[in-house]
Amino acid sequence: MVKKSSFIICAVTIIVTNMLMILFFNNGEEITSNIFLIILTLFLLPPFLRAVDNQMQSLLRLESYAFLFLASLSVMRLINRVTIVPIVVNSIMILLALGIGIMLITASIMRIYKKNRNS
Repeated sequence: MVKKSSFIICAVTIIVTNMLMILFFNNGEEITSNIFLIILTLFLLPPFLRAVDNQMQSLLRLESYAFLFLASLSVMRLINRVTIVPIVVNSIMILLALGIGIMLITASIMRIYKKNRNS
């Protein structure tokens, strides 16, 4: 995922799914997390595109997986709001989301630690 188009597709997916959850599939739930994800996406997209332009693929590997993860998580949240998904599927998705999130956070902390150690 080192092309601009893949980042743009993920960003559009995140923004559209969260806007749908705010406007059409609200069900009386709070919209703060949806607005936060939209703002986060709009904040992160320009640096990602700049990094792709500068061909810093090694720096983008972890960030691209995190961006892809946010897009898939937004789609799953939208599916849960539109229809009722069995509890087993939801539990598996929650465990996968927690595992991948913890893995990405750990990997980014390790990268920061190695960068500071080498400096």
